[in-house]
Amino acid sequence: MSERDPSAGAAADADALRTVSRRALALYLAAVVALTATILGMRLASHHASGLPTPVSVAHPAAPVPAAPQVEAVWGLRFTDVIVLADNGGVELRYQVIDAAKAAKIHLGDATSNQLPSLEVEGTSARITPSSVLMHFHHGDAVSGQSYSIVYGNAGGVVHSGGFVTIVMKDGLTIKHVQVSD
Repeated sequence: MSERDPSAGAAADADALRTVSRRALALYLAAVVALTATILGMRLASHHASGLPTPVSVAHPAAPVPAAPQVEAVWGLRFTDVIVLADNGGVELRYQVIDAAKAAKIHLGDATSNQLPSLEVEGTSARITPSSVLMHFHHGDAVSGQSYSIVYGNAGGVVHSGGFVTIVMKDGLTIKHVQVSD
């Protein structure tokens, strides 16, 4: 009677299980790719056969941001756009530095003690504050003529394309009736 090493049987079972798992995964991935290709092909074929033009996203351009000489004089900034992003999940506030020395203060602080502006949705009590900032695109010192962006979360989608906001600076200066675009 020969004795069988139990660890050899367990290793063989584990190898067989890995081989089956790899094959199952490969079949699953192949099925997903085939299904995706089929759906995309059918959609493209049906759209092409319908003779309809390709759908185009319609942008809602906004009016220029109102002039704000006091904000420019104190902060060294000129705001250029307020844009909704990501299916109304975010709001981008764009600005251009016109005086680097004065504009430097907007880059100071962190998420709780910063100099970033708030956005008030006109006609409502809704407000997006600096604590909603997702990103502030700036690198090093402010540079005159350079444009920068602040991206805020838009909880509840309170800011909408075509709507109006007031930009409120940390010191209370405001730019009212800024139209939002997408």
